[in-house]
Amino acid sequence: MAKNKVNYEELGSIILPYIGGAENIYKLTHCATRLRFELKNREIVDIDSIKAIDGVIYVVEGGGQFQIIIGTNVQTVYKSLNRVLNSSDTENNPVSSSNKPAKKSLLERFMNTISTIFTPMIPAITGAGMIKAILAILVLTKAIDTNGHTYYILNMISDAAFYFLPMLLAYGAALKFECNPILSITLAGVLLHPSWIALVNGNEAASLFAIKLTLVDYSGSVLPIIITVWIQSFIEKYADKYSPEMIKFFTKPLITILLTGILALLFIGPLGSKLNDIVASAANILNDKVSWLIPLLMGALQPIMLLTGTAWSLTPIATMQIAKNGYEQVNGPGMLASNIAQGGATLAVALKAKDKELKQLAASTGFTALLGITEPSLFGVTVKLRTPLIAAMIGGGIGGIYAGLSGLVRYAFVSPGLTALPVFIGENPMNIVHAIITCIISFAVAFIVSFFITKIE
Repeated sequence: MAKNKVNYEELGSIILPYIGGAENIYKLTHCATRLRFELKNREIVDIDSIKAIDGVIYVVEGGGQFQIIIGTNVQTVYKSLNRVLNSSDTENNPVSSSNKPAKKSLLERFMNTISTIFTPMIPAITGAGMIKAILAILVLTKAIDTNGHTYYILNMISDAAFYFLPMLLAYGAALKFECNPILSITLAGVLLHPSWIALVNGNEAASLFAIKLTLVDYSGSVLPIIITVWIQSFIEKYADKYSPEMIKFFTKPLITILLTGILALLFIGPLGSKLNDIVASAANILNDKVSWLIPLLMGALQPIMLLTGTAWSLTPIATMQIAKNGYEQVNGPGMLASNIAQGGATLAVALKAKDKELKQLAASTGFTALLGITEPSLFGVTVKLRTPLIAAMIGGGIGGIYAGLSGLVRYAFVSPGLTALPVFIGENPMNIVHAIITCIISFAVAFIVSFFITKIE
């Protein structure tokens, strides 16, 4: 029987009782398609009832989070659910250590940290990336003069999110490390202040309290601000604990900004910058030596990473690469192959299915996968039938090999798909050609394999 039309405004209220109520939620965030819960007691969650709710695509546990996949309407559900939580008697905040979630494994803590820090910045990076893609098309078609003020201003707008990346990351890091996000953003401003940049660009050595400063440009950096906010979280707690109540309003931010800012400029920033460069350089070397390996693994294993909640694992490296090189090779090429292969495998099911409901589901979700949103296809069709999932992994892997061998790169952070192909337009005019060929290979292999190995009852 076909599902009813979903009211996404009410979906959060419908889900809430089955997840244990507001009092069972320690923290709630969301990404492009998922509600991400950190729960106090996982045992009381009714997973089967949640899966049966109209509007819920699937439920996944991974990265230390309980994830409910909604699709592109997730923000509507998130906002409505937050309104319910904020009006509840129970605050959506930890009140004691006993209320915190059960201890997680090291991998779960790592994945949870990555997703919490990087998820909030995605809209800004995506928007800026699409502006860059549009500019690339305008330059390629000679529709805009690169020496004119129009190009200059539009390019400036597209660069802002990448230049001020530490500020975007500061907000996400503050959410993760549970400290004041405004103070965190202020500390990012310290690292990016024009006076500091003037010191970096100058020819003279500089010191602070007679300690020599390592002059580093932190624009577009990733690790320095994340480590800085982590240190801030400890200093802020101590400032809160030991400041007299009467003057805490100004002593707490004073101590936090002053001490953390000094430590950031003297020690944390240079250390984070060095680690940042090491990680980005290691990724570049790996791409130079075995260029096919990472796109192969990403193309083949992306569905499994989505299933296990580890899809964010390479996001920090990709972010570092884009900030340092202007493009990245670790996420985008393999994800393009995987997304298109997922669409191909699912559309083969649509062609082969006799059941009208399955045919419609596979056709709509397969098309959506080609556009870069694969969860409806993955959880609605390929995981349930299994063999199309295998076909998608084969197609994604083979497409990923071509992407790697051809040197395909992605110039901006947008979920790869047919509508996002402009993010593969850049200095190398053949890059977009290689992206299109990657799509053709991935789709064809996945479609053919899925069509012949899938048995539909």
